[in-house]
Amino acid sequence: MKIRNTMIIVLCLLTTSCMSKIQGLESELKARDFMDRAAALEKAEAYHQAAQEYEMVAKHYPSTNYYKPAVWKAALLNIHPDNPEINYSQALTWLRVYLNLPLEADEREAATFYVSMVERINNLQAELSSVSEEKDRLLKINQKQSSDIESDTKRRKELETELAHAWDELNKMKAVDVRMHRSRVDKSVGKPSQPAQKTSETKSDKEKTTPQSRPHAPVKDQEFYPYMIQVSSYKSMDDAIREAMILRDKGDSVCISHASIAGKGNWYRVLVGYYRTPEEAQAAVLELKKREYHQAFVVRPPFAMELGIFSDDEKLKKLKAHLISKGYSAYSLPSHATKNKVRLLVGAFWAEKEAEDVIKDLQKEGFKPKVVRR
Repeated sequence: MKIRNTMIIVLCLLTTSCMSKIQGLESELKARDFMDRAAALEKAEAYHQAAQEYEMVAKHYPSTNYYKPAVWKAALLNIHPDNPEINYSQALTWLRVYLNLPLEADEREAATFYVSMVERINNLQAELSSVSEEKDRLLKINQKQSSDIESDTKRRKELETELAHAWDELNKMKAVDVRMHRSRVDKSVGKPSQPAQKTSETKSDKEKTTPQSRPHAPVKDQEFYPYMIQVSSYKSMDDAIREAMILRDKGDSVCISHASIAGKGNWYRVLVGYYRTPEEAQAAVLELKKREYHQAFVVRPPFAMELGIFSDDEKLKKLKAHLISKGYSAYSLPSHATKNKVRLLVGAFWAEKEAEDVIKDLQKEGFKPKVVRR
């Protein structure tokens, strides 16, 4: 029995040894086939495909005699200059595997040299990639800045042109207002407004002159407030409203007057105060200039729209605030007809026709406006 068991064990060992040798032989044969194909591809300068064949041996047949040369070839062909798909990371991986194998001194020295070179190349590529990204970022910033500069330059030129036009228009309006102001002052003190060779009107003639023949003459100057001060004018209504709100917050009586000027379009004038005489208005101009409103000058828009006469201050304030919230230039003046009462007015107009154009809007709001002299 013992002899039989011993023989069985010996037979098993022999069988296992034979199977192992057979399997090892099969691995060697398969590895050799991959190596032969890889060598043929390498000879045909198909370096990328050759590297893949060597990698098959290195990955699947580590116990064969072909493992070491396969690892070395896989590393070198992945960084071959003629390989169209060079892969430095893959080459570095196989070189590090190769360094863990039993090597001769010259083999280790060569592998170590390749590792240092590939690592250096990887670092340089990473640095180059970073520099390229930074370059692209800076180019985008530069392009945007160039575009912004071009846009800003164009807008600045447009604004300079608009400002020049605005100054021209302002100077023209100032010249007209100065002439009208001088004419009114001359009439108010009895001086002739016509050239010296023409006969001046007598006081009695002036008293007989009808309002139709002299539309801007005040009716009982001491009871009306036809004079105002123009502090600024804007092409944009929103800009005019902002300026008016600033002045109103400082306690000034403010309104906005719309003007359509031929060749210039719509303008919105910011007007301040109410004065009986040009002298009172001119004194107020000096005060406004002290407050940095250097372009202030006297104007005379004699008409407005009257929405009622009030003695109740609280009701007047609420109604005025309501109108202002709706975008109307509402303000109040003392009533010349009734003592201790105040007139609620909207707007300031140079001609009755201008005031009539706004009446429909106020009627839609439920008011019953009428054009009156300020």
